[in-house]
Amino acid sequence: MLAWAPAVPDEARFRARAADGRTLLVAVDEADAPLAYGDVERNGHIDHLFCRPDVAGTGVTAALYTALEAAAVEQGIDLLFVEASEPARRFFAKQGFSLIERRDFEIGGVPIHNYRMEKKLGR
Repeated sequence: MLAWAPAVPDEARFRARAADGRTLLVAVDEADAPLAYGDVERNGHIDHLFCRPDVAGTGVTAALYTALEAAAVEQGIDLLFVEASEPARRFFAKQGFSLIERRDFEIGGVPIHNYRMEKKLGR
């Protein structure tokens, strides 16, 4: 188990979060199997952006991000922000996000860090 994902998510809790007004998108293959998913909350926070390891680097995540950003613009959101992991930091930088700060903390006694990043959206 990972420090930031210590257990299998509770389905009811996940469904409730998905229904709270955020935009949640899922990329699927020809057989409707999920490849990647991401969300943007009404305040511009990107809470999740994840792809299966076997499709990393294929453009699936970039296409999904582009769709999330377009949805945010359509909703009138003018600033996106994220707490990015080390590998995600590079991805978000390529998408035009600026690094605001590194955040160091512990989860379950495990030291961890992420990066607060944001991107102003032009309208």
